[in-house]
Amino acid sequence: MSLRLASAAVAIPILALLIWAGPPLFSLFIAALAGVGAWEVCRLARNRDLRPVAPVAITWSIALVAVGHVLAEDWSPRDTTRAVVAIAATAYVFWQARRSRGRVGLANWRITAGAALYPGGLLAFAPLLRGLDQGIGWVFLLVLVTFVTDTSAYLVGGLAGKTPLAPSISPGKTREGAAGGLLGAVFASAVLASIMGLAVSVLSALLLGLLMGVVGQFGDLAESRIKRWADVKDSGRLIPGHGGVLDRLDSIVFNLVLVYYFVIWTVP
Repeated sequence: MSLRLASAAVAIPILALLIWAGPPLFSLFIAALAGVGAWEVCRLARNRDLRPVAPVAITWSIALVAVGHVLAEDWSPRDTTRAVVAIAATAYVFWQARRSRGRVGLANWRITAGAALYPGGLLAFAPLLRGLDQGIGWVFLLVLVTFVTDTSAYLVGGLAGKTPLAPSISPGKTREGAAGGLLGAVFASAVLASIMGLAVSVLSALLLGLLMGVVGQFGDLAESRIKRWADVKDSGRLIPGHGGVLDRLDSIVFNLVLVYYFVIWTVP
């Protein structure tokens, strides 16, 4: 536990500074996470005797975040198109270069693409969300509500958890803990939206918190399912006391998509 707290004490201020700083530092940080996440997926797949092409997966994953960064920037349509085409061409060249070295197989290419899309395709929404009006506040709300959801689920599950939520995927999670996580998400969303002065009504903030609580816990279970498939406890060892990048992003990546479209569709 002390190691987890020490890692968090170092990581949280750095993350806060990067969110506040915005592009390009924030986008570069997200791209690095996407690349490491893609590598972790490829590593997990090898436990199932699959051989995804990690360099291609990493390149594609980073490229997806780069596209998100470009689309978030206030560039002219011509410059945006040129940048996206250049990114796509680079990713294509990496793919063709690896294909020319020998047969990989359709199953391995599917895993390679999956390793790029998760988390790269989901993390691409991070620079998009940061680039919106009040983007700093929305990103902070995303991170903090997700943290409260996880913490509430852990505490309530530990104190009152009796009924398994998904025993075949994650035996330690309970329905009581999931309910606690939902309540924590709803409360945190309403409070944080008010504190940060976000342009959203109380009712909308409550609804967003409820949706984040559901989607965040779904993301947690999805990553647990991947680890069970690979027969491992953690996705990696990059973060002392916490595991890998995927272990820390599991509840966030799907919520990124949710919050982005919630803001686009509901905030005036």
